[in-house]
Amino acid sequence: MKYMHTRLPDFYSKIEAAAKSRDPETEFEVSGLESFKTAKLASLRVGRVEDEITEVAADEEIKKIKVQVFPLNPETSHYVVIKGIRGDGSCKKAVIEYMYLSSPTVETALFDAEEIDDRTVGNRQNY
Repeated sequence: MKYMHTRLPDFYSKIEAAAKSRDPETEFEVSGLESFKTAKLASLRVGRVEDEITEVAADEEIKKIKVQVFPLNPETSHYVVIKGIRGDGSCKKAVIEYMYLSSPTVETALFDAEEIDDRTVGNRQNY
């Protein structure tokens, strides 16, 4: 399972190397992932993106490669429960609403951990 995903820093390295494959002086820019401190990408897709960047870089007229990433489904729906609590602790009123929220994954809280003991179902040990 380890090789099925590519860490975000490795993704940056791979696509930069692909962009500079023909000419090391080729300018390179990535945008759209600035809010991600960490992530994992499907390695097969990373390989396809590498190949496509290499293909673009092979053209001698290309002096700069710009990679932009846009979310396909940037928001998810969440319930919001608003409760009015009396002084005795009982709930007088509750309102249920929903909102769309763009939220990071668990990896954003783990990026600086030296050791991770994942005890969730499925035990994803390869962060």
